Amino acid sequence: MSAVYRFVFSKRIRRKAIEEQMALAIKAAEGAYGRGKVRLNAGYAAADGRAIIDASNRVSERIAEIFTDLITEKFGESSFKVDRVPKRNRT
Repeated sequence: MSAVYRFVFSKRIRRKAIEEQMALAIKAAEGAYGRGKVRLNAGYAAADGRAIIDASNRVSERIAEIFTDLITEKFGESSFKVDRVPKRNRT
């Protein structure tokens, strides 16, 4: 079963700030896996106050781990909640 990591921020965090941290996480994953592998395997989306990251492969899981570390450092551990939830199939 495919899943995603769903991040919900308790404070009003703008999409741009979330995307900046996501970009840093993706860049770090590129260092470990290579740009091509990250581009082919990473899936994510961001909006004001929330983000999702695909959890169906090791590359995306690593991006989620790095993103979690970055947002914890930048916004604080109590500023967000993260859950692993089943991915909705779109047919």
